[in-house]
Amino acid sequence: MLLLSLSDTSIDRKVALAAMARSDLHDVQPKDYFLQVHRMAALNEDTSAAAFHIFEDPNFKVFIPQHVLTLGQNYALVYMLLPTSQDYWLQPAIDRLRTERDETAQKSLILALWYSQTDAADKAIASFAADASKPAGARDYARQIAQAKDKIGAKQRAEALTFTEASLRQKRRERVKAVSDEALIDLDDYTMILAARRK
Repeated sequence: MLLLSLSDTSIDRKVALAAMARSDLHDVQPKDYFLQVHRMAALNEDTSAAAFHIFEDPNFKVFIPQHVLTLGQNYALVYMLLPTSQDYWLQPAIDRLRTERDETAQKSLILALWYSQTDAADKAIASFAADASKPAGARDYARQIAQAKDKIGAKQRAEALTFTEASLRQKRRERVKAVSDEALIDLDDYTMILAARRK
């Protein structure tokens, strides 16, 4: 992180992200780590390796005092991935879900994949839910996440007609450049509208 205080070019950000992905999480402040990775996601850097690095700590948490907001590993992951291009992290997240053994990390990946709102992610979540070798709690979570689309109401379906899928995805990316409870509420709203648009 010292490097970024001296230079903030894209090349230096890539170097910093690679170093952060290999760091010992016990040697860094979770909030500082999160904010740096999130900032670089907002600058459209590939943050996937640094974001996945938090799986080494199932208790990873970040407190944002300005909004009295605590993010667990799940939403910290979402925030470190969603502002950047989905092309960077979607397939790596699907691949990681297949091999990840920690249940907390599995649930975090499932949540991020739900927010991706793609056919490939839907398939990965359904496959995980049907895999008897996976932990029961994570499989139940995958089923619950998959059923969220059943809660789409008339309001979301009507709003979906006023947006293109691309514009909804861009609105979500822009909104999660801000870390707040309001941004998370908007993210959920946009995601349900996007899910309605995809149906």
